[in-house]
Amino acid sequence: MALPPTIPTSFVPRPNSSAVRHRSDLTGAFAFIGYGALSLMVALAIGVFVYSQILATEQENKDAELARRVAQIDPQTVAKFVQLRDRLSYGLTLLNKHPAFTGFWSALALSMPTGVRFDSLDITTDESEQVTLEGAGIAESFNALAATSDAFATDGRIKDAIFADIRVTGNAVSFSLSATIDPTLIAFSAMALPASTTPSTTP
Repeated sequence: MALPPTIPTSFVPRPNSSAVRHRSDLTGAFAFIGYGALSLMVALAIGVFVYSQILATEQENKDAELARRVAQIDPQTVAKFVQLRDRLSYGLTLLNKHPAFTGFWSALALSMPTGVRFDSLDITTDESEQVTLEGAGIAESFNALAATSDAFATDGRIKDAIFADIRVTGNAVSFSLSATIDPTLIAFSAMALPASTTPSTTP
């Protein structure tokens, strides 16, 4: 006896055809995205490998070029350049240790009034590289001597100036001087005072 078509032949419900199609569309989309990402990673891996090979080839070429250049260097020429460098370095060391009094004389001429002169000067350097000045001279007046002291204090490179043995001899004043000097003032690279600085005049 045949069953009517309205009576189901199984107790298992049949899936809705629209739901099946929707699930199939999502699965296809995920698969497309996954394959696309995999393809991109493969392409990137291939690109990195090819680029690394290019870099390795360039490095080999540069190493070979460097080896050829090194092989072309004449050892005698290198030895001459090294010897020249050592001589220049030693000469520079000697110049840096060699006193040059041009800067000192320039500073002294610009600082001292025209009415003051030195009869003797003695400059010494000790082991600690402290430079001392001992001298004796004559000034036209006490004011000229005071102006010299002020000029040394203003300049700052002739320091701790002490005037002693001050005596009036006729129309002049004799004196002795002890002071310390900035080492840069007698160094080989010492520079004179700026051109705008003008010497003091006797009051």
